[in-house]
Amino acid sequence: MAKDGVSGRPLEIRCRVLVNAAGAFVDSLNAAAGIYSGYRHVLSKGVHLVVPRIGDSGKVLAFFADDGRLFFAIPMGNRTCIGTTDTRVDTPDTTVTDRDRDFILSNINARLNLPRPLSRSDIIAERCGVRPLVVPRGGDATMDFLQLSRRHVVETDGEGRQISIFGGKLTDCVNVGEEVCRQVAGLGVPLARRPSHWCVEPGKGERAAFLERAREAGFADDRAPDTGESLAERLWRRYGRKAGAMLEAVVRDPALAAPAIAGTGLRRCEIDHLRDREMIVTLADLLRRRSKLALLYRHEELMAMEGMAELCDRLFGNQGRAKFEDYFGGGAAD
Repeated sequence: MAKDGVSGRPLEIRCRVLVNAAGAFVDSLNAAAGIYSGYRHVLSKGVHLVVPRIGDSGKVLAFFADDGRLFFAIPMGNRTCIGTTDTRVDTPDTTVTDRDRDFILSNINARLNLPRPLSRSDIIAERCGVRPLVVPRGGDATMDFLQLSRRHVVETDGEGRQISIFGGKLTDCVNVGEEVCRQVAGLGVPLARRPSHWCVEPGKGERAAFLERAREAGFADDRAPDTGESLAERLWRRYGRKAGAMLEAVVRDPALAAPAIAGTGLRRCEIDHLRDREMIVTLADLLRRRSKLALLYRHEELMAMEGMAELCDRLFGNQGRAKFEDYFGGGAAD
């Protein structure tokens, strides 16, 4: 029996094959289901810090950190994301520590000639997660996990009719998906054929036609105040073919091109799209997992931004105020 985490409503789920794609939680779910596996995970915590923009080149900078692993400074609009760490942990539920912060800051300060060294006060936002690294069950517990491969393993339990995905990286997701499909079919579940290029971005011709339509409608030079990105560029980069419907909505109602939150590039037309099509349930879904605004502005800055309360009402209707207070802890809305 499962439970809806939002409404609390119990759910009964039936399936012919279960695919355990829970990442770092694969082991605990297998244990709960009584599935024995020949593999397990070793967990590595990775932390990134978001700081004010470093340099104006717009290029990704790569270094080797003190521990010998790759270390990056990645442009994020008017910010820079720096990291990462590689620390062994025993649970997927982990947090950023001062040791993590100091490691990242000391490495970036040592490798770049900045006008002044970055300090903890420069940290705008933090990202923290774990990498599930697959190892054989019963393997050497003293192994150097920094040397472990990011490879994946797909394991099938025919009797339990469960497929478990261990390890892997996002960049290999298509190959993992193909392997899972083969295993599902092998368990007797026929799969519908899909287009051969389902994961490919739209072609240059489609992009050019979209940008021309935006130019004709007068929105080619409508630029975001924070990143300088035009409305047309933003919509196409983020939504691809789905951007066309948003552009036509803006043509019908130019007010939809206005920033949903003052000073940001997030537009009102995007809020309607995200509300209707992207499963926005909490304010964090929008601010951290859709728009990334929570990674570009400090918590107290977001709370005070003009338009935040109106945005909540547009997303959640009469629950807007409650959603605002859930996220910001009861702070005053505009």
